[in-house]
Amino acid sequence: PGVVLPITIGRARSRAAAQEAVRTQRPIGVLLQSKPDADEPGPDDMHWVGTTANVLRYVTGPDGSHHLICQGERRFRVLQFIEGYPFQAARVQFIEQDEAAGAEIEARANSLMERAAEILQLLPQAPEEMVSALRGVKGPAQLADFIAGFIDLTAEEKQGLLETFDLRARLDKLLELLAHRLKVLRLSREIDERTRDSID
Repeated sequence: PGVVLPITIGRARSRAAAQEAVRTQRPIGVLLQSKPDADEPGPDDMHWVGTTANVLRYVTGPDGSHHLICQGERRFRVLQFIEGYPFQAARVQFIEQDEAAGAEIEARANSLMERAAEILQLLPQAPEEMVSALRGVKGPAQLADFIAGFIDLTAEEKQGLLETFDLRARLDKLLELLAHRLKVLRLSREIDERTRDSID
């Protein structure tokens, strides 16, 4: 939720879904495949928790490829897949955003902000605007989703965060993932500096 992301769509059913969403000005549902090798994924090949997304732009490339620029809106859980459409369709339940507050949540959000800012400083190509955007995010839940969107995590790690509906648990999980990422980046920087010193 909240993340703007490019998506390349190759399957005819995915294109039909995106085109219908653009035509009716309605959001699409984005689900991660649990079995990436499935060419025509069915209900058993996908995670059942996803994100609704508004299609900001639909672009057809000169080579015939189809691309979307989407902005994630809200979490949902699939209740039942529905047959009879030219695209995957489902009955879903929206997951209400947990707006828990208090000193513990605030402390976790502050730690998350500090770790994410340090990661951005350690990344060689991180744009300066990203730090400003990070500082401008309001609310612990939005902060967690924003950071999960840009930090270099595996698809399954991001899916795990998406499926963690309890805000406190999501913040803890993300803090743990960032701590590991920071450790790796700090070690990489130390190795680079030692290598540079030895060359000099």
